[in-house]
Amino acid sequence: MDTYKSDVVAINHAVDTVYGKLSNPEAFKNVENFATLPDDVKAKIGDITFGEDSISFNVDPIGNVTLQIVERVAPNKIVYSATSLPIPFKAVINLEEAEDGNTKAEAELQVELNMFIRPMVDKPLKEGAKKFGELLAVLPYDKL
Repeated sequence: MDTYKSDVVAINHAVDTVYGKLSNPEAFKNVENFATLPDDVKAKIGDITFGEDSISFNVDPIGNVTLQIVERVAPNKIVYSATSLPIPFKAVINLEEAEDGNTKAEAELQVELNMFIRPMVDKPLKEGAKKFGELLAVLPYDKL
């Protein structure tokens, strides 16, 4: 399994708050039009739907992707697994309480790639992990 990690980012909220929001995808229904997402990201994912334990969105050229929560370790880890992809894929959110009472977060993308596909998707997966981490830092946790 190949792992792509974001930088560790700072989130200006307590770890329990961050974990509570990220482990409950339905909380994101309250964020109108995802105002915090960059326009290029919004254009790529199109419509997003949130379930009790899942997030579904469209990815060009793959199609509809559903990420289902498969593991919760309060308050430090949330693992989403793709249920609709032909290859094993997980999105892992690692959280840690910072000394100042805020949260440190790191995002991981874990995917099983064969040696023929790896060179084609290595760079986009690195960039995706980085942007996933950046997104964690700017989500409006107090408005969810």
